[in-house]
Amino acid sequence: MSCRATTGRCAFEASHEAWAAGDFAGFLAGLHDNIEWIVNMDGIAMPYVLSSIGKEDLRWRLQHLMNIFRIERFDVEQVVHGADTCRSVVSISYVHRGTGEPLDVKLRFTGWQAGGVLVRCEERSDAAYVSAYDRFVRFLEADRQSGPGGV
Repeated sequence: MSCRATTGRCAFEASHEAWAAGDFAGFLAGLHDNIEWIVNMDGIAMPYVLSSIGKEDLRWRLQHLMNIFRIERFDVEQVVHGADTCRSVVSISYVHRGTGEPLDVKLRFTGWQAGGVLVRCEERSDAAYVSAYDRFVRFLEADRQSGPGGV
């Protein structure tokens, strides 16, 4: 199904616009209750990158992400509308709330919609980079908790 076939508006692009505007409720409103949100990383080690099934599961994951990070920038670099899917490239700058350490990532999304809402989204990033960042932040937190004199 074309991304614009049902409503004349692309749910995938609207979700990007809502997230970029900081409209969390508006973002969630554009998702199917049983959305599949698939992420290419180890969500057990880093719960803020956990794949999710269902809007409530995704709400928890995104709230967890926002509790850990402050989102400084969400720039949509490109959106490509296809016959069956839409794809995007997004640059995001996060700041870790506990350490102040920045994390700049480029994410790639592929979305499917039906009935004017997103029903599936795949989120891909450089998993090795994010994993290394996560280990670094854990090191900084442990070092700060141990106080003067190191770990």
